[in-house]
Amino acid sequence: MIAILTLWMAFQLNPDVKQHVEAGLAAKRAGDLERTIEEFQKVAELAPGLAAAQVNLGAAYYDKKDYGRAVPALRKALEINADLPGAQELLGGALLAQGFAAEAIPHLEKAQAAALLAVALLEVGRAREAADKLEAVLETQPDDPDLLYYLAQAHGQLSRQAIDVLTTKYPESARAEQVKGETALMAGNRELAEKHLKAALAIRADLLGVHFKLGALYLGSGDYTAAEREFRQEARLSPGSAETAYKLGIVLLNRGELQAAIAELQRSDTLQPNMPETLLELGKASAAAGDLAMAERLLRKLVSQEQDSSLAKAAYFQLAQIYRKLGRGADADLEMKRFQNIRQQ
Repeated sequence: MIAILTLWMAFQLNPDVKQHVEAGLAAKRAGDLERTIEEFQKVAELAPGLAAAQVNLGAAYYDKKDYGRAVPALRKALEINADLPGAQELLGGALLAQGFAAEAIPHLEKAQAAALLAVALLEVGRAREAADKLEAVLETQPDDPDLLYYLAQAHGQLSRQAIDVLTTKYPESARAEQVKGETALMAGNRELAEKHLKAALAIRADLLGVHFKLGALYLGSGDYTAAEREFRQEARLSPGSAETAYKLGIVLLNRGELQAAIAELQRSDTLQPNMPETLLELGKASAAAGDLAMAERLLRKLVSQEQDSSLAKAAYFQLAQIYRKLGRGADADLEMKRFQNIRQQ
């Protein structure tokens, strides 16, 4: 809590100061920041040595997001009383809000303001410390969007730092080629991505994930022959990968190899049961193979997990088609309505 001027303190002051203190406190309770600032400015002028007047003035400017005016008042408060409760955190927060992260850090450390301190550390490039503090704070505030955003930023910085070390110190290593390929893939440069990913495999043929990336690249470009080759290589290296089995199943579906596709999708579902993407494709494949009962069970399982996602939308559409084939018109209409509702969202 911020140190505030209490009425007890006001009674120790002269009547003019007391009047402005009471008016300032009343304005603060009413949420009238302009009046709060006006009244505590008068208190600070009448009693310049009163630390609580300065901190309340600084706090009002802080709440107004007028950080440039908050800082001098808060500095003055701490000059008068270095142990004034709340002033260190307010001053650190005001400095940080203006981009003076390095200057904010000692104040936030004294205040033990972990969340704000983590942000300041991140701003000055101390990402490891920032990530540690953010993860600790998130244990008690797991659903805070700002904390989650800054944690993502911290890990992003750590990732970039590690990549810089990798590509600078070991530029000809398989991992350096792999990360260059993955970076090019994210940038949409397929030709460059393919070049670096193949270079990584030329150096180390047993690298996990590289064949998968190449397979995804070829799948995206419609080269199903090359995609199948890469996914099969990945499956050989990593037979426990449900995602690889799923992708291989997709490729086989696109190649018209229905039974082989179903086998791979079933393998994916065995490795990682009830993965929504696998349930959808396996349901579609089962319907195409004429096993409508199996298709219905799989798609029902999917929509029991997700009701409003794009996967659920596709499942509702497939269910509507299945019920049409089964002559269940009312059920088909209901599923189509659910499909339309998600599409309109």
